[in-house]
Amino acid sequence: MITQQTILMQIEKLTIEARQATSEQQVREKFAAIKAICDVVLAENRTEKQQSVSVTPNAMPVPAFTQPVAIPSQKLQEDDANGDSLFDF
Repeated sequence: MITQQTILMQIEKLTIEARQATSEQQVREKFAAIKAICDVVLAENRTEKQQSVSVTPNAMPVPAFTQPVAIPSQKLQEDDANGDSLFDF
C-alpha cells in the first residue's frame, strides 16, 4: 500500500515541475498527472469504505423468508392408488 506521505511527495514534485515548465502544454501535463493521482487516491478510499461496510456483520442484508402459502387442492381419486402419498402408485 502506498502511504499518503509518498503520494503527497509525488504531488509536490509534479507541482515544482509545473512551476518550472517552459510551455503551457508541459504545465497542463503536470496538472493532468496530479489530477490522475488524486483520482486514484479518492477512488481507493471509496472502495475501501464500501468493502469495510459490506464486511461488517451488522451491515449484511438479512434474507427475507416467507411462510409457504397453502394452496387448496382437490385430491385425485384414482382406482389404482393406495394412499395419500405422492409416491403411492
